[in-house]
Amino acid sequence: MPAIATNPRRRIPMTQFHNAMGEFLDQAMRTPIILTSHGRDKQIVADLAYVERLEAIARGNIIDALQIEVHSTRDMPAAMKARILATQPTPEEIASGRWNDD
Repeated sequence: MPAIATNPRRRIPMTQFHNAMGEFLDQAMRTPIILTSHGRDKQIVADLAYVERLEAIARGNIIDALQIEVHSTRDMPAAMKARILATQPTPEEIASGRWNDD
């Protein structure tokens, strides 16, 4: 299976993790760390809430997992609606397959 591009994570040898476990567990609360054995990635230590969000996303509950608030356009200020509509491509731009995405 090909590797998926991700943000660079801190990699810690398992023996180093074992010797300073508390310190690394504290770090893993902020950002996941990867444990290595003989230079190869073996395990990941991550905050439980992080893993639960990933699992919710994997189940298809993206909006809930990312805590996205969905609002009706009825509640949107007119100026914001106008700005959004101004960014939409014209029918001609869509037909040509090109539009300015400034």
